[in-house]
Amino acid sequence: MAADDARISDLAALISQSVQTILGEYAAASRPVPSLDAVDLSQTLVNQRTRDAVRTLEAACAQLCATVAPASHTMVNRAFEMINPASLRVALTARVADQLRDGPKPVSELARSAGMDADKLGRVLRSLASKYCFREVTKDVYANNKLSTCLLPEDPTSSLIWLFADEVYTGLSCLADALSDPEWAASLDKDHTAFARAHKQNWFEFTVNDPVCRERHPLAMVGWTKLNGGDGIVAQLFPWDDLPAGSTFCDLGGSVGHVAMALLKAKPHINALVQEMPSVIVQAHEVWVQEFPEATQTARVQFIPIDFMAESPVEGCDIYYLKHVLHDWVDDDCVTILRNVRRAMREGWSKVLIHELIIMDGAPDAGLSNADHAPAPLLPNYGVGAQRKIHQDLNMLSLFNSRERTLDEFIAIGSRAGLKFARVWDGGDTAIVEFEAA
Repeated sequence: MAADDARISDLAALISQSVQTILGEYAAASRPVPSLDAVDLSQTLVNQRTRDAVRTLEAACAQLCATVAPASHTMVNRAFEMINPASLRVALTARVADQLRDGPKPVSELARSAGMDADKLGRVLRSLASKYCFREVTKDVYANNKLSTCLLPEDPTSSLIWLFADEVYTGLSCLADALSDPEWAASLDKDHTAFARAHKQNWFEFTVNDPVCRERHPLAMVGWTKLNGGDGIVAQLFPWDDLPAGSTFCDLGGSVGHVAMALLKAKPHINALVQEMPSVIVQAHEVWVQEFPEATQTARVQFIPIDFMAESPVEGCDIYYLKHVLHDWVDDDCVTILRNVRRAMREGWSKVLIHELIIMDGAPDAGLSNADHAPAPLLPNYGVGAQRKIHQDLNMLSLFNSRERTLDEFIAIGSRAGLKFARVWDGGDTAIVEFEAA
C-alpha cells in the first residue's frame, strides 16, 4: 500500500476510534448522544475524554477531506466561509431562534416579524440549515435545533457569536491591509491594527464609544468563559486543598471577579482579593453584594483598585491569578505586568497562575509547546481540531496587535519577569501555567 493510501486509512481509523470513545462515554453515563434535532442540550456530555475525542475527530475528518478532495474545491469553499458570519448576523438581527422557541414557523412569518423580505431571509436560512444550524421541517418552514439554540438571547454564547460576526468580522476583513501598510506592518501599536483600520478607532475606544458593543461585550465575555469551561473550572484544575486555611487568591484583571466567586464558593478555606480598574471595582462590589453577600459580610473578599501596568498588586498573596489578561498585551507589556506581580510575591511561597489558551506549533520539531502533540498522521497541533485557539490568535492580532501564546512563549516572558516555570494544569480548552519566583 502506498504511503498516502496508508495515511488515508490511518485517518479513517482515528475517526472510528474517536466515535467509539464518544459512544462509550455516553454509554457509561447512561445517556443517549443528543441528535442534531435536539433543543434540550442538558444531556450533552462534556468531560476530558469526550473533548479529546472530538478534537481528534474534527482534525481527522478535516484532514481526510482536504486529502481526497480536489484542491480547488477545498480552497474555494474556504474562501466562501465568509458567508457564515454574515448569515449568523442576519439570523441574530432577525431574532430567528427566539421566534422559533415555541416551534416551527414559515419564513414568511419570521420575515414579517423581522421587517425583512421573506425570499431573502429564506435563502440565508437555507444556507445556515445546510450547515446544520436550524432545521428545515418542510419547504420554507424552519425549526430550532441543537446548534441554533446557541442563538437564543438568554444564552451568552449568542452575544459572543454576534460580537464575532459583527465588529470583529469587520475588523478582520482589513487584516491584509494592516499587515501590508509600510507604516503599520512592523508596528505593535493598538492604533495600527486591522480593527482600527476598519472602524477608524482602536478596540478600547470602540467599546467605550459604540453603545451596542458596550452592552454586548460583557455578555460576550460571559459566553467566552462558558465556552472555555465556565467560571468554576479553575476550582477543578489546581490543588486548592493543599493550601492552608486563610490562603489569599488575588484575581488580577478579572473584571468583577466571577472566577474568584466560584472558587470561594467551592473552597471555603480560600479568601480573595479582586483587583481591577477603579470603575470596575465599584461594579464588582455591587455584583458580589447581590450574588454572594456572605463573602462581603465576612470579609472573605476585598476589592482594591489597580493599574497593573504601573502598580504592583497587594503584597504577600498566596496565589496571583490572571485569566485572559496577557493575550491583550504585547510581550514587553506582559513582562511589565508580571514584573509588578513578581515584586509583590512572598519569596519561596507565592505562585502565579496564568490561565489562557495555549496554542501549539504545526511543525513536527516544535519544543515544549507540542508536548501534547497529536497522533500521526494528524498535524502535530491537531489542525482543525484546535482551530479556535489558532483563530483566536489572529483575532488578538486584529484587535490589539497582541497574541495567544505557545507554552515556550509563556515561559520566555515569565523568565524575563523573574519567574520560573513550574508546570501546566491542562483544562482541555484552556490551561493554567504555574510560575514560582525565580
